[in-house]
Amino acid sequence: MMANYDVLFQPLRIRNLTIRNRFLSTSHEPGYVLAGDITDRYIAYQAEKAKGGVGLTQFGGATAVSAENSFYYGQINGSVDKVIPQFRKMAAAIHEHGALCTVQLTHGGRRERWDLTNWLPTFSASPLREIIHGTFPATMEDHDIRRTIDNYAAAAARVRDGDVDGVEISCQAGTLIEQFWSPAMNNRTDGYGGTLANRMRFGLEILEAVRRRLGDDYVIGIRMPGDEMLKGGLSQDDCIEIAKTYAGSGLIDFISVVAAQAVDYQSEARIWPTMWVPSAAYLPLAKAIRDEVKDKVKIFHAARMTDAATAEHALKSGSVDMVGMTRALIADPYHINKLKAGDEENIRPCVGVGYCVDRAIRGIDALCAHNVATSREATIPQIVRPAETRKKVMVVGGGPAGMEAARVNARRGHEVVLMEAAGELGGQLLLAARATWRRDLAGVTTWLARQMDVLKVDVRLNTYAEADEVLGEKPDAVIIATGGLPNVGRFVGSELAASVWDVLSGQKAVGGDVLLVDENGTASAASCAEFAAAQGARVRIITPDREFGREIGGTNLGAHMSELYKRDVRIETDTRLLSLRRQGNKVIAVTQNTYSDKTRELELDHVIGDNGTLPNDDVYTTLKPLSRNLGEVDLRALADARPQTILTNPDGQFSLYKVGDAWACRDLHAAMLDAARISHPL
Repeated sequence: MMANYDVLFQPLRIRNLTIRNRFLSTSHEPGYVLAGDITDRYIAYQAEKAKGGVGLTQFGGATAVSAENSFYYGQINGSVDKVIPQFRKMAAAIHEHGALCTVQLTHGGRRERWDLTNWLPTFSASPLREIIHGTFPATMEDHDIRRTIDNYAAAAARVRDGDVDGVEISCQAGTLIEQFWSPAMNNRTDGYGGTLANRMRFGLEILEAVRRRLGDDYVIGIRMPGDEMLKGGLSQDDCIEIAKTYAGSGLIDFISVVAAQAVDYQSEARIWPTMWVPSAAYLPLAKAIRDEVKDKVKIFHAARMTDAATAEHALKSGSVDMVGMTRALIADPYHINKLKAGDEENIRPCVGVGYCVDRAIRGIDALCAHNVATSREATIPQIVRPAETRKKVMVVGGGPAGMEAARVNARRGHEVVLMEAAGELGGQLLLAARATWRRDLAGVTTWLARQMDVLKVDVRLNTYAEADEVLGEKPDAVIIATGGLPNVGRFVGSELAASVWDVLSGQKAVGGDVLLVDENGTASAASCAEFAAAQGARVRIITPDREFGREIGGTNLGAHMSELYKRDVRIETDTRLLSLRRQGNKVIAVTQNTYSDKTRELELDHVIGDNGTLPNDDVYTTLKPLSRNLGEVDLRALADARPQTILTNPDGQFSLYKVGDAWACRDLHAAMLDAARISHPL
């Protein structure tokens, strides 16, 4: 153990529980639930964190307590007794490896959909529309309030009966209890509205019912904001007052502090901060609450605290009692054990991509942008297993997919040669990291490149893989990870358009009036627009899609839109580019509305096109007839991460596979997943 992290490894006592260290995985709903039931995938995901050394893991984020909950986020159904044995199975898997666990109980209120599951209205303190889900809730009457209080108590009893160590009541992210607390969402005139004391009443009545049902020896906590950061919402002083009242009630044992709200895309970008938000930005909010209640309850906090130095500081500064490193443990479930063993260089870092959260808030499974094993432990192990037979593997291309293929094969004990045509490793991610606030993306390639050194991979830069050179190495397998080439789109005069790559790399300087044609929908166009606007260009974006950034998740979209509007970037949807032509020193663009077919001309200084990438497959095409499988892949075996057995050319000299954008234009996770599913069984 590294001596300067000694506080992180001290145990913590909460009521009758002793937690082995100060590392916490906070409540979140990763979407590994099927029709409200806990799956083996979910259990394996949590068990892996316990194996990796976490002290307390809070599973079951947003576990539903009532029939009217829609399960929009793929959460556990805590409103029925059949969940009890499922809780027991999960708790046993976590306890087996020395960690403790809690479940978070939630009623989403208006932060739900009415047209899913049971087709019941959403409910809230007041009939105010929620932007993200677009629902108009029913105002809760006295009988609705009584029913909901009873539902919370019943669900809490199921948690206790499921051998779980504690329960957390969600009062954050714009869910029901916070809807009663916040003046921005509560305009009631009865005993549950008006003054802060009245608005706190509903949550206190829930906690009173839960404590009565569970008894005095059971751990109960809440998760709440330290400041809603919302006009007309709860201020920091309001939140401190709520924390003091709830801690002083004697009903709770801990408060998990977050920040902001989740009422729109910008607030989602704040409450679940990506690399757009500085590291540990909300730690002062947690400290302000702890300073007032530390003699009564323990304080937890999570928000971009992704490394041990930050976590240790949070503890030593008296800001928190436990450090939530949730996304850091998604990026590497063995983060804590590696830290304890002094093996920091092999900790895969969380760089704040937000891929996990963005998927979760869309109601699909949460995945790490660059650790594809997380939640796939059944088929892709976090700890790479050694191969039975040593092989020689050649990887062509040194982007993330190529380096992941090289890393896994080297960990398996194979001899690995990696050829990269450029002078450095990193591929497209190096360009993406050049854009304004997304520079932390470089952390992915930095870690992978370091792994090449650690594993002594034979890396050959400035090397174009010729067929003779590959054959001379006598490989057993060749993995093509050459990525893609930028595609500006198909339109008359496309040669007059620059690519996003041209701009971000600095090869093409743009200024004046700039049109960016987004036929991709990902962060590349948004990043390029921000980059150009930051250099003084007047940027207009057009897209044929009905919305801009259709592939960008909520937390990242909020960040991008904030930056674009700040720089006066204009956005037009439902608009395609028909043609470009040169007119003097200007470029004339002809655009067309996709519904009315009305056209217009724009006089511009520069045009940038983003239509994804086209596979850079020259090397693959050359090697294909020389391979045993002629490039064919068993897709079912690939999806299951099983060995590839296709042999269509017995005279071939090696197996040949392509991964990532060399196969088809997708995202970072897909590229690294291709590499992993080919390499783990190789």
